[in-house]
Amino acid sequence: KIILRRDLLIAFRRSSTYITPLIFFLIVVAFFPLALGPQQNLLSSLAPGVIWIAALLASLLAVETIFSEDFRDGTLDDFFVSLEPSFILVFAKVVIHWLITGLPILIASSIAAIILYLPMQSFLPMLLSLMLGTSFMSLLGALGAALSLGKSAILSAIIVLPFSIPTLLMGTSVITSAVNNQDFSGFLMIMGAMLAIGIPLLCLLTVEALLLNYE
Repeated sequence: KIILRRDLLIAFRRSSTYITPLIFFLIVVAFFPLALGPQQNLLSSLAPGVIWIAALLASLLAVETIFSEDFRDGTLDDFFVSLEPSFILVFAKVVIHWLITGLPILIASSIAAIILYLPMQSFLPMLLSLMLGTSFMSLLGALGAALSLGKSAILSAIIVLPFSIPTLLMGTSVITSAVNNQDFSGFLMIMGAMLAIGIPLLCLLTVEALLLNYE
């Protein structure tokens, strides 16, 4: 709770932390109507892929900062020598990352859906898929940030992007199925299973990756 409160307070004092992913997401989405023209059928067919690619790229913007500041000021050192389980620290950081990137993207996706002429029946499936997918991306982002700690910021994005492909495929399939009035529950269940497995597995891998910096 202390970690969550402290980091959220810092994040909200720096408005750029959560505004930047939001603006980036909307800019990427807005480029497509500007480049392709206001062709409703074309934009609607491209919308699932556009929204998900924009969401994945936007969620990577704050990945490098997940652990970097705590590593520089010694907070990570203090935590590892304390009696608190390291898993709690990592999970708290993942939750914070989602709140400052995933949640704004979730809110902005409704605007993106309108810009790209998505039908109304696809809004709820889109929001559900983005909620599950961006949460999983935060877990992957924490692992990438831990592996690239103290190194180039772009390295974390390079590590994360290949592993985000299943999320991209499932997320776009959910929205596409909803647009075509097909059953999308199977894709959502797969995304839910990925998240359920990813929370313990990726958090533990992230702890081990962080400990590599202290060997």
